[in-house]
Amino acid sequence: MDSQSSETSVVSQEPSSCHEAVLRDHQYEVLRDIGCGGFGQVQLARHCPTGAEVAVKVLPKTVQNLPFLSEPDTMRSLKHPHVIQLFEVVETPQNIYMVMEHGGGGQLLDHVSEGGLQEKEARRLFRQTVSAVGYCHDRGIVHRDLKPENIVLDARGQVKLIDFGFSTTVQPGKKLHEFWGTLSHFAPAIILRQAYEGSPEDIWSLGLILYFMLTGRCPFTGPTAKKMLRQMVQGAYCLPHRVSVAAQILIRQILTRDPRKRPTARQILQHPWLVQGEQHVPRVYGEALPRHPDPEILTVMFDMGYDLHKTCVSLAKRKFNAAMATYLILEHQKSQGAGVFQGTAAPPRVKPRPRPRPVDPSSSLLLPKRCPSEPPLRPLPLPCEPPLQEEAQVSGQRHIRIASQPAIHFRFPPARTPASDSASQTVSGQSCASRKF
Repeated sequence: MDSQSSETSVVSQEPSSCHEAVLRDHQYEVLRDIGCGGFGQVQLARHCPTGAEVAVKVLPKTVQNLPFLSEPDTMRSLKHPHVIQLFEVVETPQNIYMVMEHGGGGQLLDHVSEGGLQEKEARRLFRQTVSAVGYCHDRGIVHRDLKPENIVLDARGQVKLIDFGFSTTVQPGKKLHEFWGTLSHFAPAIILRQAYEGSPEDIWSLGLILYFMLTGRCPFTGPTAKKMLRQMVQGAYCLPHRVSVAAQILIRQILTRDPRKRPTARQILQHPWLVQGEQHVPRVYGEALPRHPDPEILTVMFDMGYDLHKTCVSLAKRKFNAAMATYLILEHQKSQGAGVFQGTAAPPRVKPRPRPRPVDPSSSLLLPKRCPSEPPLRPLPLPCEPPLQEEAQVSGQRHIRIASQPAIHFRFPPARTPASDSASQTVSGQSCASRKF
């Protein structure tokens, strides 16, 4: 018993320490575990160069997971504001590490209260979810596991679609025969073990999600799984009276037994209930990778010590390596309005030299003290210097050279009579000042 217990403890601790070592080598600091699924675990980590928090999904390379190891390839081609973004893929002989954007707002399942959301908030979240699903369908990708647990919110309360482990690429007119997903969100065709198209089954799941948003519960319930599945095949459910008529019509259109009569994601976005208070949703989204890297982000990466040529090559060849991850994280921070310097060490700035303060000539030790009986001396303009302004002359202020101007060296002319000397200096100073200006 003792040997078995010690062996179990070693086995349970070894994967975690192994994951931390691999991620540490790629400049990630593991913080804690944030999720665990049937195919791998998800850890919260910090990207050391930028300080950004990321989610790392660990996929073991086992025989059972072979059909689901294509998730990194699927996410490489996706870039949508409401789809979780992939930053880096680290592969070892035992595991695949997917470094992704972290949605810090929690799951939609925890965001919906017991009685459901207000229709205004449900409309906003559902519109973003349908936009993400329609984006995937336009690229031939079906999710096949849409549920509130796979919809998270970021720090700003925006929807992020996650977990593409069951997703696949479907050609138009092609039927699918794999029956994967969550039991409570199966479409009737999957329950009946019939060949199905991918996108109509995702639409069915969207109807269940909308029902949950507005009511706080699932439409199909039963004491046993068999009775629940019978209700799902028959499409037997009821809607509370507090749900508006327009929302009820949309739910009934989506939860149609015949998949050919279900609306597409584009048609759902045009429904009158969903258009209410609609904010502009861009129809065309950027590519998964930018063709022309952002010069501002490249400048920051250069200050961080990255080779810009290798970075551009990584972006062009879609390597999803360390350099590309840093670029995508900085780009994500900039798109969130946080600035490219969040979490990064800003380049050192040269402090301006302090400007010396002007010295009062009256306090200088070189000037002799004037006796009270002597008349005040009028300042004479220096050569190549503009004459004093009238206001300064009237108020009796003395002309002081600004400290930032260079010192002017000049020679005094030979001694003359006071009248002629004063007149000659005044004329020469005015003529030089006029030439200067």
